[in-house]
Amino acid sequence: MPRSSGSPDIKHVLLEERLIGYLDPGAEKFLKPINEGGLTTTSSCTGRITIVDGKWHWLRDRSRIVFKTHAEISPVDLAYALAGPYDDLWLKVTGPIVHAKAPSLDCAAKALQAARDAGFKHSGAISLGEEVVLELISAVQITVPLKREGVILVNPTSIYVLARTANEALRDGWRRLERLSGLLSQLGCQEGS
Repeated sequence: MPRSSGSPDIKHVLLEERLIGYLDPGAEKFLKPINEGGLTTTSSCTGRITIVDGKWHWLRDRSRIVFKTHAEISPVDLAYALAGPYDDLWLKVTGPIVHAKAPSLDCAAKALQAARDAGFKHSGAISLGEEVVLELISAVQITVPLKREGVILVNPTSIYVLARTANEALRDGWRRLERLSGLLSQLGCQEGS
């Protein structure tokens, strides 16, 4: 979407957000082409690995993140978390997510098809107003219980396999995000299209 003469260019906006810490490391290379294709990104995550303390990882008010990275994890990271004073631990890998505004329903439909083609099959419109707000969510996801009621559910060998598996999933998410970025860069949506 072309930016008005009063709006800062996308390169400047992304640099500013990276400097403040709002942007995941390396996100610019994916977001810049998306914005050049006609969408306007509003928030994103390139994918991450977390370790969550809590009986159920989805209960946000009763769980907390004790480890988070947007990079690969090591077996030592897992072992360190397991040695901590936690009763219930979950290893979670979540793939990339991008929120973007589309200037029209037609552009949004094209973007959603591109997202599905890139492996972002859990995508959809979350707001239908003057601009359509899209939530593009990759299918990459792993959740594994590591510790339950104080009992460690993994052994030293499986820690290595879990770390490797988590890293493979994270890298798969990056490949999908790269494909999404390439497809959305070719949308060619303009105001009103």
